[in-house]
Amino acid sequence: MYIDPLSISLLLIAGFVSGLFVSICSGTAAAYIIPILTIFLGKSIYKTIGTSLFVDSIISLIAGLVFLRKGNARIKDVVLIIFLSGIGAFIGSFFTSYAPEFGLNIYFGIVLSLFGLNLFYNGLSKNVDFIKSKYSFSFFKKYKIPIFIIGGFLIGFGSGLTGFGGAGFIAICLFFILDYDIHTAIGTSLIIMFFLAGSASISHFLIGEFILDAALISGFAAIFGAIIGSLYANRIDSEKLGRVIGLIYLLVGIVLFARVFI
Repeated sequence: MYIDPLSISLLLIAGFVSGLFVSICSGTAAAYIIPILTIFLGKSIYKTIGTSLFVDSIISLIAGLVFLRKGNARIKDVVLIIFLSGIGAFIGSFFTSYAPEFGLNIYFGIVLSLFGLNLFYNGLSKNVDFIKSKYSFSFFKKYKIPIFIIGGFLIGFGSGLTGFGGAGFIAICLFFILDYDIHTAIGTSLIIMFFLAGSASISHFLIGEFILDAALISGFAAIFGAIIGSLYANRIDSEKLGRVIGLIYLLVGIVLFARVFI
């Protein structure tokens, strides 16, 4: 398929910004890749999901290796999640055509906006202290293996189904259940998402829900965004990182919500 210079520029920008976003806060390239492909380039939502997941896998690999090299990623504790999320993502991809796009955009837009606003305004430590004072995670810590098995599969299935990489949800689980610091939670979740998004993108490719040239162009730019974003995330302190994550989630939530009315 021929892509004109304007489309190439949009894909390069979307890929680069996705690289920054995903590598800094375990986000998802879907927030940028899918709107560009559907709104501006007129592509089918179902084909853009597989394309977005491919970009997610590229970013996660590059950024995850940076975090790992900095000592901010652990693999041994999350092997079950890697395995089950990969299987779930592969299976979930076959059900993408049944996903209610309108409802998903509304839901994710509202959730991300509220979460991002709260995190940006109150900071990381205040939110963590509040959550831990209200909720006990002892049950989850006691039964973490079955929870990781079930949760890993469900997060993977949901990601393969909707195209939203599940690294953010995984990072939250690692943060509260395994008591990882925010840098380690993000780095480890990126490693997991490489397998999750990679598995899902392969599945989408096999069933024809994939735009190869768009994936390659945006994926190329995403590499540079991932390197810059991951180096930045490893350098700043946890509180500043939390507020940056909150701001980004807020903006992405607004974009996702607005997509419904465009």
